[in-house]
Amino acid sequence: MPESIESAVQSMAALFQGRSREESMQLLAALERAGAAVYRSLADDEADPSAREGLLLAAAREEENATFLEGAAPGQ
Repeated sequence: MPESIESAVQSMAALFQGRSREESMQLLAALERAGAAVYRSLADDEADPSAREGLLLAAAREEENATFLEGAAPGQ
């Protein structure tokens, strides 16, 4: 794994340190929504129809994950 990606993964993991389960789920839901936006952006630039469809499906899964997390987090 390239060092810059490894560093990004470590930074992301640090976001969750010291947070409650509920806070972690809310944060992860927000990150899932951000991931969906990235997939859609990639799809916008994708010339291959099959790859574009795969990226849009991945975006939809990220949104589903976010919706689940938002509903499963205590206090929601």
